[in-house]
Amino acid sequence: MTLQAISKGFEHFKNVGLKFSLYIFPLIILFGFLASLGSASSFSGDISNADITLLLLNNFLVSPLVTIVAILLANDLIENKSRDVLVYYAISWKFLIKILILSLITTMIIGIGLILFIIPGILFAGFLLFVNYFAILENKSVMESIISSYEKSKSNFLQCILMASFFWIITILSITSLSSLGSGYEGQEQIPQIFTIFASCLAIYVQVCLISFPILIFYRKQKLNKIED
Repeated sequence: MTLQAISKGFEHFKNVGLKFSLYIFPLIILFGFLASLGSASSFSGDISNADITLLLLNNFLVSPLVTIVAILLANDLIENKSRDVLVYYAISWKFLIKILILSLITTMIIGIGLILFIIPGILFAGFLLFVNYFAILENKSVMESIISSYEKSKSNFLQCILMASFFWIITILSITSLSSLGSGYEGQEQIPQIFTIFASCLAIYVQVCLISFPILIFYRKQKLNKIED
C-alpha cells in the first residue's frame, strides 16, 4: 500500500504539479528568503532581535501556512476542483493556530522519541502521520486530530511507519545534498545569499510535495478503506 501511494502520488504530481507549484510558489519564496536571512545571521554570529523575530515569523507563521495551503490545494487538484488561488490563502488563516499547535506537539513528541534511541521517534511519527490532514481536511480540533491519527494509523501501523520513514529519508537526503553543494566555499559566510535562498526553497518544496501527494494519497486510501469496511 505504501509503494502504491507513493507511485500514485507522483503520478498526480506529474499531472498537476505545475499548477500546484505556481500556486504555492509565493510562500516557498517567502520561506526561503526568511530562512536565508536567519542563516546569514547565525553564520556571522551576530544575531539581533530582528533576526530572532524573522526566525519566529518563518517557523510560526510562514511554515504552517505553507503546510495548510499545500494540503488544501493538492486535495482540490486531485479531486479536479477549481478555485482561485487567493481562496487558499484566504481560508488557510482559520487553520493557522491549530496547525501551529499540532506542529509544536508533534515536533516535541517525535524529537523526544528520536533522543530515546531513534526507534521511539519513528513509532511516534507513524502514529502522528495524519494529524494535519484531519485538522485541515476534516476541520477537527487539535485533540481530535491526534486521536483520529492514532486510531487510523494503528490499524495499519507498519505501512504508516514506512511512509513516515520515507518522508524523513527523502527530507534528510535532500538537505544533505544541498548542504554538500555549499561545502565548496571556504566558509559558511562566503556562501552567496541567492544560493542559501535557493537551497531553503528547494528543501521546503521537497517536503511540501511529499506531504501533498504521496502522504496525502496514503491518507485518502486509508480513509477510503475505512468507508468500505
